[in-house]
Amino acid sequence: MQVSDLTFRFKLLFLGFLSPVFITLGLLFSAPYWLSSSDPYHKSDVAVLEITDNPPTIKNLKAIASLYTKSDFKKLILVSKEDKTQNQLIGPFEMDKKTKEILISNGIPGSQIATVLIPISKMGDTDEASKNLLKIAVSDNLGSILLLTREFEKRRVLNIYKKTLTSLPVKVTAYSFPSEVSHSNWFLSESGVKEISIEFVRYIYSYIRGIL
Repeated sequence: MQVSDLTFRFKLLFLGFLSPVFITLGLLFSAPYWLSSSDPYHKSDVAVLEITDNPPTIKNLKAIASLYTKSDFKKLILVSKEDKTQNQLIGPFEMDKKTKEILISNGIPGSQIATVLIPISKMGDTDEASKNLLKIAVSDNLGSILLLTREFEKRRVLNIYKKTLTSLPVKVTAYSFPSEVSHSNWFLSESGVKEISIEFVRYIYSYIRGIL
């Protein structure tokens, strides 16, 4: 085999197989920088917390109570998923009830906490939640909304709400809870890999489907 033929085959292997692999790995390892956002948050009429996927931690709920104490928002809306399967050990109703109990015990009046139930959506919970908030923003004449998110989902959630509410004069900002993992060590733990990779897939999916 001639040297030129061997070189051509190596180039073909690199361009046809290895390049996409390196590009994919590069995007994955840079995912935290794509997902994070440094946009500041502002005081708002209502705050929105989605509890559709994972129950919020007590630490995060205490942080929400602290924001309320500082008058960063006047009312809190919990977004919960309709429980039609009854297959979960802890269903949406129990999660919503427990979340409210912790928030109330930390200083947020129960009268200032409301729950919005959303159906299961193929486009994702955040997209469905933003559509429900659109209705509430119109009916309650809201001027500003504060989204309460995890650190690496902030950019996706914020952009989805902004796109849904773009027709209204509503200012949308987001406050993110600090993650247990950082940009430099997320790949060193199973929980970090799961957190970043799942959110990165959600971000790409939302972008491809035109939700963002």
